[in-house]
Formats: sequence, C-alpha cells, structure tokens
Amino acid sequence: MKAKILITSLENMRLFQGKLPTRRWGFCEIIRNVTIETCPHGIYQDGNYGYIMVGDKKIRVINGSTDSELFELSC
Repeated sequence: MKAKILITSLENMRLFQGKLPTRRWGFCEIIRNVTIETCPHGIYQDGNYGYIMVGDKKIRVINGSTDSELFELSC
C-alpha cells in the first residue's frame, strides 16, 4: 500500500543520511510502499501498523491519525 510518511529532521539524519529536504520546516513527507502487518503488542488496530524498507533495514511505521494514508516512523 502506498502511503505518505512524515519524516523529521532527526530521522532524516539518522536513517536517510540527510538526503531529504527537512531543513526549512523540520520535517517532510515522502511516499513509500508500506507493508501492513498485525501489531505484535495489540496496541494498534489492523491496518495501522507496518514497515517500510530503507536500504536493507525494516523501519516500523504507525498510523496514529484519522487519515488512513498518513504514517509516521516509530523509531
């Protein structure tokens, strides 16, 4: 599923080596394929928990808003 993901400047530096445009506002949005899976702790409802691949790493993302296509990193 394609989804918008919010990236803060700190996450940009740590995960993307500062390649994303987060300087002006302190964050940016990217669109990535999110692989949805069931939350192992039962906190998030189905469809609100998953991961994206950055290089060869799985980065967890969550949807904590009412917008079904807006995810945030859960690092």
